[in-house]
Amino acid sequence: MIEIRKSEERGQADHGWLRSYHSFSFADYHDAEHMGFGHLRVINEDRIQPGTGFGTHGHRDMEIISYVLEASSPTRTAWETVRPSCRGTCSA
Repeated sequence: MIEIRKSEERGQADHGWLRSYHSFSFADYHDAEHMGFGHLRVINEDRIQPGTGFGTHGHRDMEIISYVLEASSPTRTAWETVRPSCRGTCSA
């Protein structure tokens, strides 16, 4: 069953350069009622401050999809490929 969860009901983290909203348990946020949906384990809404971002880091056994809502920033993949990302684009 699909459940509607309003943004204020989701897990939140504020790291200064990153504000993140977690739909399922993630990092320091744990919610036994929301561990994932089938094989889907993470849906995060990340708001990243300009000029910052995630350092290079790996992900094992997963696919990452990013959708840019506004602004732009280059995206570096695990294979060190740099791709431009701008509003309305999706990268995997």
